[in-house]
Amino acid sequence: MAQVGLKEVSKVYPGGIAAVRNVSLEVGDGEFVVLVGPSGCGKSTTLRMIAGLEEVTEGEISIGGRVVNEVPPKDRDIAMVFQNYALYPHMTVYNNMAFGLKLRRYPKAEIDQRVREAARVLEIEELLNRKPKALSGGERQRVALGRAIVRNPQVFLFDEPLSNLDAMLRVQMRAEIEKLHTRLGTTMIYVTHDQVEAMTMGDRIVVMLDGVVQQISTPSELYQKPVNRFVAGFIGSPPMNFLEGRLKSEQGTLRFTSDMGDVALDVHDSHRAALEAHAGQGVLMGIRPEDLLENATQTPVPGRSLTATVEMVEPLGAETYLYLSVDGHSITGRVHADVLPQVASTHVIDLDLSKAHYFDASTGEAIL
Repeated sequence: MAQVGLKEVSKVYPGGIAAVRNVSLEVGDGEFVVLVGPSGCGKSTTLRMIAGLEEVTEGEISIGGRVVNEVPPKDRDIAMVFQNYALYPHMTVYNNMAFGLKLRRYPKAEIDQRVREAARVLEIEELLNRKPKALSGGERQRVALGRAIVRNPQVFLFDEPLSNLDAMLRVQMRAEIEKLHTRLGTTMIYVTHDQVEAMTMGDRIVVMLDGVVQQISTPSELYQKPVNRFVAGFIGSPPMNFLEGRLKSEQGTLRFTSDMGDVALDVHDSHRAALEAHAGQGVLMGIRPEDLLENATQTPVPGRSLTATVEMVEPLGAETYLYLSVDGHSITGRVHADVLPQVASTHVIDLDLSKAHYFDASTGEAIL
């Protein structure tokens, strides 16, 4: 096990294309850190620089306190699990798992012991004599994990390892990797574009956009206190709703008014002190879908309610997603499964404004 450090790491390709810009990150010994962001954000490039598969243009990478910028991948004491499994098709599962140890000239008895122990941990003992073509996608992924485990590395690196699996198998393998981390206690760095994977697996999450780190936080803090509009909109499913408007101070009340003038909502008392300095300025108000609540009496409450038209209903068993129109604004609500309104019907929706978020309209940075 080891700490991993990145100090102002950048990657610039020929032609001046900056894939990663000044990334600084400290991954603790035994920590599970997830890099997440949309395609092209630089997360996989960052992982490949840690692995030594990409050269660092600027900055410093350390593993276990040792600077590894010039150290070849095979000498970094890391193991990487790839998206496409990268198994040798002509070898059995046993030989795929043993191959790296054989190259390093480990004693035959130790190789056998490591392979069989990893197979036991991953529950693939009965697969050891099969070849990859005889395995399902989930079984191949377990073999790829096993090949990494037998190395007993200081750090595990995962590059979107579940993206080729179907939805149910992804959930299952996600749990298996989490259990594996608990059992081994090894430092793990995991790359994914799936924010649900990131939220459920990571001790901390690194959100990236255009090669730049946007926020590094625990899943809970990332969800409750996003630092900017991008993070707020990227983390959460369905994503946060946004309304463009201004803060106005009227007769002792601080109020958010949409640009179209058709939505007026009172700022919650707990937010007033932080927002009063922004009165008269353009802001984005964000509200999570679960913070839209059906008004039991269908009687609007001034400053807290919206009248919405139902455009689409998605029953999901345990909950229902409502796609609503409010005077030209499209918003999404996540409500109890029993709430199944008719399409085109009109409903009064209350907002839990104590959980609203506010962002500067020009910079996108969080105000609260």
